[in-house]
Amino acid sequence: MSTTVHLPPDLLKQVDQRAKELQVSRNQYVRRALGRAVKEETRWSPSFLTALEKAAEDSGIQEALDDMLGVLSRRSRKRAPEL
Repeated sequence: MSTTVHLPPDLLKQVDQRAKELQVSRNQYVRRALGRAVKEETRWSPSFLTALEKAAEDSGIQEALDDMLGVLSRRSRKRAPEL
């Protein structure tokens, strides 16, 4: 199925450059990137994920996060959130 997507010139240049480096067509590169984004993106906000990444650098906070994730994974009524 065909579709049209409008990209800013600077992004298109980056896409073309990366596709060339990987020796794939622009179309193939964009399909791969979109497929990966759909598969990997979560419902968590980008700012929340950034805060988690920064917190991961602090060992004390990392321990607390590990504990929290352990509790969430053992919940019986609700599934653990997808990270």
